[in-house]
Amino acid sequence: MRDRRRHLAGISVAALLALAAAPGAALASPGLASAVPSLASPAQKPFIAPKPRPTEGRGRPTDNPDPNRNAYSVPQAPRSPACGPNFCVHWVAEGLDAPNLKDSNGDGVPDYVQRVLSVAEHVHSVENDKLGWREPKSDGNMGGGNGKTDIYLSQIGGELFGYAAPDPGQTSKAHPIPRRLHGYLVLDNDYSAFEFPRTNPLSDLEVTIAHEYNHILQFGYDAYQDPWFAESSATWMEDQVYNNINDYLRYVGRWVHRFDTPLTTSSIKEYGSAVWNEWLARRYGLSIVRKAWAGAIHARPGGFSVNAYERAIRAAGPSDLSHDFTRFAADVAEWRTGKGFRESQLYPDMPRQGQLPLGAGHLTRLLNHTTFELLGVRARGGQAVAVHVVAPSGTAAGLALVGRIGSQRQGRTISRIDFSGGGGKLTVRLPAPGRFSRITAVVVNADASASGYNSRRLDWRYLTDRFPFEISGRVVR
Repeated sequence: MRDRRRHLAGISVAALLALAAAPGAALASPGLASAVPSLASPAQKPFIAPKPRPTEGRGRPTDNPDPNRNAYSVPQAPRSPACGPNFCVHWVAEGLDAPNLKDSNGDGVPDYVQRVLSVAEHVHSVENDKLGWREPKSDGNMGGGNGKTDIYLSQIGGELFGYAAPDPGQTSKAHPIPRRLHGYLVLDNDYSAFEFPRTNPLSDLEVTIAHEYNHILQFGYDAYQDPWFAESSATWMEDQVYNNINDYLRYVGRWVHRFDTPLTTSSIKEYGSAVWNEWLARRYGLSIVRKAWAGAIHARPGGFSVNAYERAIRAAGPSDLSHDFTRFAADVAEWRTGKGFRESQLYPDMPRQGQLPLGAGHLTRLLNHTTFELLGVRARGGQAVAVHVVAPSGTAAGLALVGRIGSQRQGRTISRIDFSGGGGKLTVRLPAPGRFSRITAVVVNADASASGYNSRRLDWRYLTDRFPFEISGRVVR
């Protein structure tokens, strides 16, 4: 879901992506299985709640929230929907929901509708044809009556750029909790500068379709995954389809300041976490994100997205999520040099969370799961600089020393990494520290183990939050 409030105020859309569930069985990463399992809880919902289509009259306007808040108040236009090979675009010809009705060729289909259809078909050519994502699940005779993906143009009101939603009523006695769902898109009818200031209307349309259509494809793999997995993937996909727009960079600008927010948190950080998918794609190829989704339905417990990544990484490895998260954190420290990231010269510099004193006791930092801290290290002389960490027992943890030679964008880096799947002592040494323009110690809580689902917090019970890491360093003379 592309929500304008994310651009203007940074408000989380977790409430809109509610994933209500009762507590599930204990689990830990990795928790892999070859068979299709049940969900962690029978009460679990798709990462985006089902909604009726604008042409449907289900629900009551007095309901809070109104389940049909974008319903058309008039019948569709006579030529609606206009269909292409893979999409049907619906519109009305009067009222607030009507797009600009200019029709240059006089065929009864407004130019704007044609533009939407053209953009959607291009998005399909990249996401499905080029990148190999599975075709969306057919909706049968719903909407356009031909099984194609339906797009509805509506005056959303400036609150949302658009959204994807699975159709209600897809359960049956044989499949009381179907996990592969069909759905549809609702897009703004004009992306006017009045409602979407400081953006470009065509760019808004393009990245919104790229993002929301990726949700439609995600529904076809497994609609019961965590919102952070869905949103970080869809935001990453925006840049694969429209590389020159770079709308995702505004989220990266916020991501860098949320060092203590876990990767797995469904919050405003999840959109900037497109950089995690970018790093994985740089390491394993563009197919890694698709493979994570393709295998998600087989990961246990159902809906635990950590294990969707775990399966894909292990298959592409040899590695695992915790080890790769440590490597990712090390590359983030000096990512503007281009190491590990395709467009990181456009990224802001990562802030440091303090300095590591050398030879003067130790620091204690409390780290949440799947987070890391960057500490500046001043070591101009000596044969080497050495850093030591004591991580909590049983916790997947990492430590890196990253030295940069030269400038942020033109320089190169040398990294030394130590990793432990079970905590304990970690040590790294970086020789000849005097040659570096900047040295950074990267301390990583790479653990993603959890114990069931917390229905009150709408999140899993992760086991390693606010764990103490003791860090010390010295210059080797």
